Amino acid sequence: GSIYLHKPLQGLMFAWFFVFVFVCASAAEQTMTGEPRRVPVNDTRVLTAAHFAVAEFNKVNAGEMFAYKTVVAGIKYILDMLLGQTVCSRNHLNVLICHFFQEYQCHFVVVEVSWEKSRVLSKNECHQNKS
Repeated sequence: GSIYLHKPLQGLMFAWFFVFVFVCASAAEQTMTGEPRRVPVNDTRVLTAAHFAVAEFNKVNAGEMFAYKTVVAGIKYILDMLLGQTVCSRNHLNVLICHFFQEYQCHFVVVEVSWEKSRVLSKNECHQNKS
């Protein structure tokens, strides 16, 4: 099944319906930068990072683009996602029947340091999808 995340943006909601994921692992046995490697998009840690990225995205105006920088050891989730904006309210029970009127192509980077119980959205870049 698909996972939908939403929070209203002036009465609207965003749902993610596509995610392409790379993970950079920076552990003690690896270099600090790590080499990206493909991981299954249904991995629970990837889904947790995706939920977090969309929740953080929904906290700001969809038209803004911004990025944060951080240097930490841990796991870096690189998420390329297609988000859809609907007219449905946050309380709408079935997002599958909501009409998507605008799509955004987003690039998120979530850095997770599990031993510190820390998760940071270090990059958030979104633009209207033209295709």
